[in-house]
Amino acid sequence: MADPTEVVMQAFNQFKEANDANLKQHSSDLEAKIAKISTVLDAHEAVNQKLTLQEAQAKAQQEQLDRIEEVINRPGSGVAAEDHKKVAYAFDRVMRRPAHERDRNDLEVINKYTNSLVKADDISAGYLLAPPEMETMIIKKIIETTPIRSLATVRTIGGDSLKQPKRLTSGSAARIGETQTRTNTGDPTYGMIEIKAPEMYARIAISQQMLEDAGYDMIAELREDAAEQFAVKEGIEYISGINAANQGEGILTNADVSYTASGDATAITADGLLDLIYGIKTGYAANAILGMNRLTLSKVRKLKDGMGGYLWVPGIANAAPNTINGVSYVELPDMPDIAANTYPVIYGDIRRAYKIVDRIGISFQADFMTEADNGLVVFRARKRSGSAVVLPEAIRKLKIAVS
Repeated sequence: MADPTEVVMQAFNQFKEANDANLKQHSSDLEAKIAKISTVLDAHEAVNQKLTLQEAQAKAQQEQLDRIEEVINRPGSGVAAEDHKKVAYAFDRVMRRPAHERDRNDLEVINKYTNSLVKADDISAGYLLAPPEMETMIIKKIIETTPIRSLATVRTIGGDSLKQPKRLTSGSAARIGETQTRTNTGDPTYGMIEIKAPEMYARIAISQQMLEDAGYDMIAELREDAAEQFAVKEGIEYISGINAANQGEGILTNADVSYTASGDATAITADGLLDLIYGIKTGYAANAILGMNRLTLSKVRKLKDGMGGYLWVPGIANAAPNTINGVSYVELPDMPDIAANTYPVIYGDIRRAYKIVDRIGISFQADFMTEADNGLVVFRARKRSGSAVVLPEAIRKLKIAVS
């Protein structure tokens, strides 16, 4: 079996050779060759997607564990000595192991006692740091099929909405002489953001006979189908949802998320993409990633910087994600294609910029009465969740436009 690294690097070298020739003298034969080589590179994108999401989740989990440690070690936390010892041992084991080897039981211990700690710690907004409870397999199905959920901050809430204070403006400082009067230099102002958790539902009708005669677990199949319906709906909302009472807010539709122009009325350009990457504050760049759909990615692979180097570079030995100008990226199927006045690329620290709240996980109910006269059984699935951009400056979008 061929080494995947060799396959990717060989394909990438062939891709560069064909694309360079096509840039000098365009031909349909070269376009066809480039498209064929791109299918080879696309075949390895699943590995890249997995690596990128694992990397993002590991960073998020580490930050969460760091915050939990602060709460656990806080003086006067009110935790019994024996319970404190349990948490400490579990925490130590978790910290010593990589993310994919961490024991579920240890995580449950940390989750259980930390939730108890932070519920009594509202003054410091400790409840906002509580990790979400362990999710069911159906919920994990949504996580696996909706990358934004793996990249954003996700919180499980106990009410109809999550409220969190937000600093709107900062204070300032000034120089002054030794005996001059100190006047007010400006006060910071604060507001409150609120993310509601409206209901989402799926209604599925199936014949009684099919339930009786199916050769496999039909109810399990219907559960998965409902989960997929929710995943599709949420994925659309995360990108382009309107901030309405009954749906989540999309990154592209938030008016406070700034954009960078591509520099061309109908195409993506290397300069535009680089301007996008350098358009956010340095503090957000450490955990920032690019997001786009597969068709946009195929265009980005052809872009070269001012020195003639390709922006897209494959990962080394499948142990590191592919990068664009050194930045990891994820495929987001719900992002728009490249066209005039669209926003086909986002870039930023999604975990800080975007928050998802879960009130009720997926519930599944069977109704044998409503359609009984028609020989049908009705299954109803429901879920309560919401989402919104909470820190617009942590993310930017690329607009296909001259300016």
